[in-house]
Amino acid sequence: MFETAKPFLLSLALGLVLGIERERALSREDGHLAFGSRTFALIAMLGTLAAHVSNGGVGIVLAAFVAAISIAAYLRPRGPAEPGVGTTTEVAAVATFALGWLAHDDVVLAAMLGVIILAVLWLKPRIHRFAHDGLSDKEANAALTFLVIALVVLPLLPNRAVDPWGLFNPSRLWLLFTTIAGVGFAGYIAVRALGPSRGLAAAGFGAGLVSSTAATLSLSRRARGEPDFAAPLAIGIVLANVASAAAQILIIGVSGSSLLPTAGLMIAAPVAVGILGSATAAWWLRRRGGSTPPQAAFELSNPLELESALAMAAIFGVILAISGVASRTLGAAGVIVTAAIAGTSDVHGATLAVATIFGAGSLPIADAMLAILLAFLVNMVVKLGIVAVVGGRRLFLVAAPPMVAMALGALAAFLLLRP
Repeated sequence: MFETAKPFLLSLALGLVLGIERERALSREDGHLAFGSRTFALIAMLGTLAAHVSNGGVGIVLAAFVAAISIAAYLRPRGPAEPGVGTTTEVAAVATFALGWLAHDDVVLAAMLGVIILAVLWLKPRIHRFAHDGLSDKEANAALTFLVIALVVLPLLPNRAVDPWGLFNPSRLWLLFTTIAGVGFAGYIAVRALGPSRGLAAAGFGAGLVSSTAATLSLSRRARGEPDFAAPLAIGIVLANVASAAAQILIIGVSGSSLLPTAGLMIAAPVAVGILGSATAAWWLRRRGGSTPPQAAFELSNPLELESALAMAAIFGVILAISGVASRTLGAAGVIVTAAIAGTSDVHGATLAVATIFGAGSLPIADAMLAILLAFLVNMVVKLGIVAVVGGRRLFLVAAPPMVAMALGALAAFLLLRP
């Protein structure tokens, strides 16, 4: 009995919460209440009932009824004091009917989509504010570029290796590039949306998703001019490098190789160490009652400008090609040396190359893990050099211990996980 009633109960709950949200929104806008919580609950249960009777004619009639009352509500006469005509509530009512129908066959998916719809409705003021004020024309063009490369270009690429060595799979490489570009753009928007008032920690992590080297350089420059804020600036630097390491794990997973259970865990160790160290330092700063951190200013370009996107793809391709040649001519040693050299500038390209060559069966797992480890360690050494030279002694003394601990964590994980 409960299994039969479960989709009806879920649709009732979804209809109620969506209706309550609509009531609260309309009460804030002083609008006329055409659909309330009870109406939404009944509409959701009508959808479940239409699916339950397994009669196409009945389902069509009920769907047409919901559509008709939604249209009638949209066309109803409005008083002069009411806000302008909108369709959100009416469309939400139709979506609630569809959720009720879906709940009959897939309870989990219906619940997930219901929560997403609720979030979209609840965040209306923030979404509108962000759409109008949060994005510049340049950033809106970048978002359009991302949609094109993700939804137009990606499906057109062949999902197979196009070279004799099985390294270049256009679809997989473009998926990886799209994923990294999307994460970087999300980090860029996070920095823009959070602003300096949210602190250097969150901004440093977001900037690290765009470019950890740029974030480290920018924060180190600030520390040179404002040495009293070395501690919060160091937290931002550490979290920027945590974000970069997390992106490495993402690359290993998206590349499709079976390295994730080993190399992914190896890089997860410095991520955990960095988060723990940053949290401890932030707690210590709060206990000490330090000065307010300076405003976060990162010299970052939009990561989805067409030139930047093509440059990123070109760097990935060049590193992959060099690594492939090194693998065929010098074997595993060539890949390891190439990854270490590439790590001085782009640890993500090195990680991609190693994961791809391993996936093609040209590299033992122990050597693949060593190559990724060396790329990470070399990259960390470069960042430490930036902190020491640009940021000065005071910043180095604060930032170096957690960064060195991250490197040691990766090394310890390698020794424990290697076959």
